[in-house]
Amino acid sequence: MAEPWWRRCVAGVALVSSLAFVAALAAPTLAGSSPSGHRAKSDGALVRLEKSKKYGEILTDSSGRTLYLLTADTARSLACKGVCTDIWPPLLTKGRPRAGQGVVAKELTTVKRGSSLQVAYDGHPLYTYAGDGGTGQVNGEGIVSFGGTWYVLGPKGSPVKAALDSARTAESGSGGSGGSGGGW
Repeated sequence: MAEPWWRRCVAGVALVSSLAFVAALAAPTLAGSSPSGHRAKSDGALVRLEKSKKYGEILTDSSGRTLYLLTADTARSLACKGVCTDIWPPLLTKGRPRAGQGVVAKELTTVKRGSSLQVAYDGHPLYTYAGDGGTGQVNGEGIVSFGGTWYVLGPKGSPVKAALDSARTAESGSGGSGGSGGGW
């Protein structure tokens, strides 16, 4: 006996619905876009500005962790290697770095670190500090190690003014030359 017409319609609707559902799930992956039709976000690391109680506006990563520069580093020669990167993890990226509000996008670049790319700002390779337990902490400020001094960065890519003043005061008080190390 022939199947009733309505049963064939229900089966057809179910098949079409299933195919549409599968196509909707696969479309973003196949087209490289999100369900809203916009391109997927870059895999690039995000650099943001956060307000610090001690230093004003400072650069942070996407999680709000403070970013530092090492005065011994240059874009061509990274002084922080080996065990240094355990204490001072480099800010790595898989794509073009992204600038948060207030961060100058053209200042964001990358430097080669082995087979990876490290984010740099105004030519300074960027690091976080293992001694910072979370957002807003600046425990790495002014530490002298691995051939240079570690400084918090301001929005212009240079050590923040408060950081320079505290380093000069510390060096002046200890019989130093009054410089902040690294030509800053």
